[in-house]
Amino acid sequence: ERLTKLTQGILDLNRFGQHRGMMLDLTDFDINRMIKTTILTFEGTCSAKGLSFDLVLTGQKLYVHGDMSKIQQVLYNLIDNATKFSHNDASIKIETSIKNEKVLISVKDSGIGIPAESIKKIWDRFYKTDLSRGKDKRGTGLGLAIAKDIVSLHGGQIRAESSNGHTSFIIEIPSKSS
Repeated sequence: ERLTKLTQGILDLNRFGQHRGMMLDLTDFDINRMIKTTILTFEGTCSAKGLSFDLVLTGQKLYVHGDMSKIQQVLYNLIDNATKFSHNDASIKIETSIKNEKVLISVKDSGIGIPAESIKKIWDRFYKTDLSRGKDKRGTGLGLAIAKDIVSLHGGQIRAESSNGHTSFIIEIPSKSS
């Protein structure tokens, strides 16, 4: 299973690198709804660890312009990491906001954190921090590299901030087309 995941990740990264801009099926879609449906897939994990989600979503609906399945892949990866690295009985905060015609999506956990010296390296293929090596036995070290490529293909940015065990991943992607 892990080898299959690794192989698929490498294939995805190679496709993104070879076909910049050609792989996206761009539409306007409600990111708030996508967040709500994506967190439902983590119901079992959250129940077992006593995790909850704190959603702070801007508006009833918030439209972005992008490839729905690829953005969902990014969200899934970030939420999956947050559930893996959060302590039991913790809360994962997911926020949406608008800034300069971009939609910002933040996924914040209060788990093991990322050491300052590793923040720039986490976007590299196969990189795993020492803290995550023992905690994440299934990971391939490709998820964040794939997330960064997907967000870049959308003309957006992704960044991470971590201090005192609180880690936030912030995505900026274009709001709906005019």
